[in-house]
Amino acid sequence: MYKFKILNKNLLKQIIVSFIMICVLSCSSDQGRSNCMPRSYVNARYSLNTPQLIPLQSPMGYVVLNPDGTNGGRGLIIVNTGARFLAYDRNAPQICPMAKSTLEVVDDIKVVCPENGAEWMLNTGMPINSATNGVPLYQYAVQQERNFIVIFN
Repeated sequence: MYKFKILNKNLLKQIIVSFIMICVLSCSSDQGRSNCMPRSYVNARYSLNTPQLIPLQSPMGYVVLNPDGTNGGRGLIIVNTGARFLAYDRNAPQICPMAKSTLEVVDDIKVVCPENGAEWMLNTGMPINSATNGVPLYQYAVQQERNFIVIFN
């Protein structure tokens, strides 16, 4: 009976240590994003019939919007993937904001950070090269309401 109590104490210690390790290792929720990336309030509604947004009527069509007070500090990149609309923040998520860290679309297929050459796929927001530090683009929620899209956080 004495051996049983020792085994239980050892097993209990292992369980406690395992639980603590799981808690510590799962505490990160930033997905590797820069801690200084600004979190802007976004609440924008756009008509898909607006001349500037006509490209969104086609699959893989996209628009790059400059800030207007409703769509973040540096604006948005909106893309029609063919299945849904995605909206990305134009702040580079992997580095602190700098003069040249506003994201741009290049060759109609990728998003690029001019500051360090980080690249992401336009249609998914997933990283292409190591300069992204494995961090995907920051996405906002998008809802389609007839001929309008609403983008918010």
